[in-house]
Amino acid sequence: MRRLIWPVLFLLLMLVQGAASAFYTGWLSFDLPLLALYAFAMLRGEHQGALVGLSVGFLQDAMTVGVFGFHMLSRSALGFLVGLMKEKVVKDNATFHVLVIALCSAALRFAFWWLELIRSGGRWSIFFSYLWDSVGFIVGNMLLVVPVVLLVKRVYQWIKEEDISY
Repeated sequence: MRRLIWPVLFLLLMLVQGAASAFYTGWLSFDLPLLALYAFAMLRGEHQGALVGLSVGFLQDAMTVGVFGFHMLSRSALGFLVGLMKEKVVKDNATFHVLVIALCSAALRFAFWWLELIRSGGRWSIFFSYLWDSVGFIVGNMLLVVPVVLLVKRVYQWIKEEDISY
């Protein structure tokens, strides 16, 4: 029964993400569903990480204007790749989480920049403003990754208390 908290948690984080982007229009930005997906995949593995990444990506694609399918593909790949690291890293190292999410955020922004370049018809003039926004996105994710990882771990432990097969 407690497993139903995962969809509720991801939807709540998407609502907070949407509200934050509506009320705060500054330089610093973040992606709460991405951070939660990172923590979830780190705990549950590659298959469940990819599946949750696909569903979270679908919701993000449905709620945002842009290239439909980018979030589904990128979140699925991120969930799978982070899930592969599940047994190979120390999950309690906060510095590791900060560095990995910085690398993931930079890779996602770089991939999306190429899509934006194609959509704009090859206008390279968007590069510096996009780069500045990307720095804000990376820094924002780096600041919030540790609290989100702790939240997801707490939920994971709460579910594990009731369900011994989890």
